[in-house]
Amino acid sequence: MIIMKIEYDNDKIIIFLYKQPLYLNDIEKLNKQIKNLFIKLIKNYKIDFFGFFKVIIYNNPQYGSILEIEKINDSDFNHNIIDLKIIVIKNVDIFLEFDDNYFIEEYHKMIYRDGKYYLNIKDISNIMKYLEFGKIIYQNNS
Repeated sequence: MIIMKIEYDNDKIIIFLYKQPLYLNDIEKLNKQIKNLFIKLIKNYKIDFFGFFKVIIYNNPQYGSILEIEKINDSDFNHNIIDLKIIVIKNVDIFLEFDDNYFIEEYHKMIYRDGKYYLNIKDISNIMKYLEFGKIIYQNNS
């Protein structure tokens, strides 16, 4: 599993998995994928996990998945135990937010609100062309 981007937002870790297939309909396979993701975060990013976490998976067929990991509480017994509550939300609208629209080919499909331009990724023919210029906005932070 390739992690495209990691952001820290208060008490949450947000992981962007562009075009990374997750087994959303097979809970055992999904649990194994999430476990492997946590192992990767611990080993490669030196993130210390222990306790009880809520993992919300926002899935979009054109983009992939965005995972929000939030610590609910610490483990009182063992600092080597991670317990997860996984919530999957399918078919989430994902938008890219831009400060201006001069380089956007799909400008006629953009929404202008509060001084920003927004483009739903389902309206973009080449998402990769815009990902580095736009902020990803999804259900929970829009």
